Amino acid sequence: MTLPSMVAGKKSSRRYNATMMIRTDHHSRWQPPPPRWLLPCTVMLLWWLVLAAAGPTLAREDPLQIDLPTVRKQLRALILEGRAQPALQRILTLRKEHGDDGGLALLEGEAYYATDRFELAVDAFRNGLEIDPAKHGQLFNLGRALQQLGRDREALVEFEQMQQRPEAAHRTRGHFGAGLSWQSLGDIEQAMGLYQQALKLDPRFDRARYRLALLLLPAKPQEALSMLEQIIERDPLHHGGAYNRALALRNLGRVEDARQAMLRYQTILEGRSRIAMLKERWATEPSNFDLMMELGRTHGQLGALSEALRWFGKAGGERPEDPRPPLATIQTLLTAGKVAQARVLVGRLQGSEVASQARALLEEFDARPVPSPPAPPPAPPSQDR
Repeated sequence: MTLPSMVAGKKSSRRYNATMMIRTDHHSRWQPPPPRWLLPCTVMLLWWLVLAAAGPTLAREDPLQIDLPTVRKQLRALILEGRAQPALQRILTLRKEHGDDGGLALLEGEAYYATDRFELAVDAFRNGLEIDPAKHGQLFNLGRALQQLGRDREALVEFEQMQQRPEAAHRTRGHFGAGLSWQSLGDIEQAMGLYQQALKLDPRFDRARYRLALLLLPAKPQEALSMLEQIIERDPLHHGGAYNRALALRNLGRVEDARQAMLRYQTILEGRSRIAMLKERWATEPSNFDLMMELGRTHGQLGALSEALRWFGKAGGERPEDPRPPLATIQTLLTAGKVAQARVLVGRLQGSEVASQARALLEEFDARPVPSPPAPPPAPPSQDR
């Protein structure tokens, strides 16, 4: 039985994972290299800076006496972290007094888009462009909203404007968005070329890589498999990548590997379902410490260690004196192979009530048997006869 390829859902396809640089751990013990997908934020991992990671809040200022640029930044942060509905309510209130502010109109479009109200999103985006025409070619989600409404020809106009922008990020998304429209219109060759162009502009733009892998999967499963594994390495919870990886393995005749990959896919689905439930609760209780800790633990159990660290950071910002967030952060760093950062954090905790527990985690880690380096691959057979 042939399993259908699964395209990532609308909401998951809009989100981007934050990326952070890895430093090499120079500890004398040999450690397996951390996976490339874990791009930890070195500064954030130090607890005294992690505490600043608490979610954005909005002060209740007089609408006529506010710092609009700061408020817009806060509203955008709320939308990005999944709290679009409270952000939208605030935007609509502000627009009654600041109807000529193009930034607020565009944020209204983003909030409608994030809550799947695409007609309203298009209207708000276009209202914002009337106020601030300089934003033409910068609104990726205007094109995406048009696509969701089946208006791909109109979406192409927006994406072609993005391709003319000087910024590489806009050009990348312009090629990717146009590829989606051409694929929807049935021109697969054109779509593939646009996805490839997006990857030339940004080799780490996995949204284009994923779509290209799906198109390659039937005829070139090995090439598709390689692309899907790159995606999963950077985003361990990419459920579409996990599913289609299993499919590619089966197409290559690797039956047992395909079975294991499908089990992993099912685990990811269950984990994502729990994460979605927790985030839905957190959106209405953004100061709930226990929810933030549970989100950190759940991400950690699924191997999404960067996200686990982010949620532990939020929890620490909510309760700076609670020992659980720093201890969970140290444990996660050690699991990720980031021993140097864990040691720095333990050092910064000296003199605190949690210092002895933090040292115990390091001592337990140091007492583990040193893993052997992986064996080198076997030499190829001799060609001599």
